[in-house]
Amino acid sequence: MNSLRHFPLGTPFPDSPHAVISSLPTMADVHGYEQHDPRVVDAMASGYPRFVVHAYIKQLIDFYIERDGLVGRAGVLIPSRRAANDLVSSFAENLEAYQVEEAVYFVCCESSDADLVKRVGKFVQHTGCGLSSRQAEDLLLGYGKLERQFAEDSYAGAALPEAERLLAEQIGCRTEDVLVCASGMNAFYAGFRAVQEFQAGRGRKRWLQLGWLYLDSGVILQEFLNDGERLEVCYNVFDLDQIIEKIRSYGEELAAVVVECPTNPLIQVCELRKVAKVVRAQGGVMVVDPTIASIYNVDVLPHADLLVGSLTKYAANEGDVMIGALALNKESSHYGDLVLRTSAFHQQPYERDLARLVYEMENAPELVAQMNANAMRLSQFLCKHPAVKRVLCAESADHIEDVAKSSTSVGAVITIELNGSMEVFYDAVQLMKGPSFGARFTLLCPFVYLAHYGMVTCGEGRAFLASVGIDPELIRISVGTEPYAEIEAVFDQALGLCIN
Repeated sequence: MNSLRHFPLGTPFPDSPHAVISSLPTMADVHGYEQHDPRVVDAMASGYPRFVVHAYIKQLIDFYIERDGLVGRAGVLIPSRRAANDLVSSFAENLEAYQVEEAVYFVCCESSDADLVKRVGKFVQHTGCGLSSRQAEDLLLGYGKLERQFAEDSYAGAALPEAERLLAEQIGCRTEDVLVCASGMNAFYAGFRAVQEFQAGRGRKRWLQLGWLYLDSGVILQEFLNDGERLEVCYNVFDLDQIIEKIRSYGEELAAVVVECPTNPLIQVCELRKVAKVVRAQGGVMVVDPTIASIYNVDVLPHADLLVGSLTKYAANEGDVMIGALALNKESSHYGDLVLRTSAFHQQPYERDLARLVYEMENAPELVAQMNANAMRLSQFLCKHPAVKRVLCAESADHIEDVAKSSTSVGAVITIELNGSMEVFYDAVQLMKGPSFGARFTLLCPFVYLAHYGMVTCGEGRAFLASVGIDPELIRISVGTEPYAEIEAVFDQALGLCIN
């Protein structure tokens, strides 16, 4: 076990070329980032890899374009024939897939077709099937186009079986029922496609979403349905009677119910056991994503047929690995129908990402316990602060006891609404800022501005957010492992400024 390394609050993110977190210091930068202002994006050394193409991947694409005579083309690198074929077949326009390495494909179109280029990028963002920055780095090194600038610690053994063992231990399943994926979104996409294919064969085409889902998960449910499939949403996860009535109304058409437990960013927990019982009685599939609190803190597999989630959070706690996993419940009546389908649709992670993940997972239980302890203390402090109007966290969430592994399994995430100016607080608080959580260092973001900017900037969108209980100005906090007194002092200083 490695000793914990202390990074004072407000210091820059460790200098890793594979960091998945970008720091956005001011609200003005947040606005520029979401509008893709090139002056802002170009100034960023890195960004969340599904949203901002990594510098190594850009360099590798340029290399292939020059090497293979593809001038005038723009596209994406996909390390999977299946995913490349999925991408090409998803567009009516003429996309082409060139095999540039043994298992790497350049899917491209005319660079002048800016709209198509953007939509191709969005497909990769939503499905999480893009090339890893570590694989791009190794390919560039092999071609003599790069010198390695950063040495990182990694697990020295066979990483995949060790990752499966560690994950199965936390999830509460067999190692053969865990599937490690290239990203959390790839895990969600693989699970979605497996359920979709299975249930379509049974004539089941009704999907139900409970509560607010992470941006890309919601997009997949909205935009990746086939003809005849329908999605409905029950945003109030606490209205058990309405949820049960809706599920039963689908009869034999029910395909699946999808829920985050807890939800993001409101940290809500539905009555999962009761919902799952009704779903199973109807022949539907229960899909549960526990990412916001993590598999280290909540036990949801007994109430799920399929668990999907991101390991970029909590497990990969250094904030430098994009990776995910799905797990099947061996007791599910759908187990045999889903096990082969999920493996057909998932994309396996790059070996160096796996090795780095396992290295970080060795410390994860200790780190998560410290995150939990700090989050509990910070939530209590915030509840008493006059600048804070509302505090949402797993510790006080209804029904959390149904899934929490212990009374201290609260996770790292706290969401707050302020009495004072969110912008003043955000710009003043001396913390890392970016769109992730579950890292060993404290991190915060104006979640709705980052994930749903279009809604924040129009009256109709704001009205809809209000109707589902989401304050556009909320701040999502991921509490790290720094000494608690330092964390509280930073918040106290910034909160004091926002109400003066």
